[in-house]
Amino acid sequence: MKKLLMLLVAAFFCLAPVLAFADGNTAPRLYLEVYQYNFDPDDPGPPPAEICTHQVKPIPIGQELQCFVDKAAFNFGIVPVHVGHLDEPIATSWPLPAGPGGGYVGLAYGLVRTGVAATFVGYVPCAGFLQGPSSAGVPAAIVVSATTACHDWWDHTGYCKFLSTSNLGATFFDIVANADLLDVEVINCQANLDLGLVVAGGAQWGGPKSYQCGVSPDAVNVTTWGKIKGLYQ
Repeated sequence: MKKLLMLLVAAFFCLAPVLAFADGNTAPRLYLEVYQYNFDPDDPGPPPAEICTHQVKPIPIGQELQCFVDKAAFNFGIVPVHVGHLDEPIATSWPLPAGPGGGYVGLAYGLVRTGVAATFVGYVPCAGFLQGPSSAGVPAAIVVSATTACHDWWDHTGYCKFLSTSNLGATFFDIVANADLLDVEVINCQANLDLGLVVAGGAQWGGPKSYQCGVSPDAVNVTTWGKIKGLYQ
């Protein structure tokens, strides 16, 4: 697993993007989700299933992702990344480069918190992923890679943990460029960068809801109305 991780980390830093979408994902979208627990979900663990895997597949058309949750004092806020709008079929071969098909095996991003203060507790990779090295530190620079397979949209790479204060006002989370790479990058199952990547939504913890949550239906063929509609969400 360490060898695979280093190969993918090398790809994050050195890979030259290709100008073709025959393999990979045409326009993947990144969203943040947020969950609250009155206990540390990793002590003793494992974390609740919904943090790392969507339990309902496909997500009903039009149903929002959970980008908002009410806040309670001194609770844990969990912020995973959702990689949506992946092309079908998902690549199934392994090791890399796999293909043809959609799916993803790696992600590099940063996360910024604004609004009411919340204490950053740490970053935890989900099962099937490993966290890569970070010079700038987390959550400014998060690199994570798959260990055994190409992943579909319902798998989250990992999550950031925060602890609330007694102030129940709004805390906002947004995806920003990875501080080490100066970019946000999705590595597809052909070990290439997806050039059509869009950062589509952040998350809000507490306060009156003001963030618009993303809608991420199950991936469908590019020729269907569902796919065309999804491009405008």
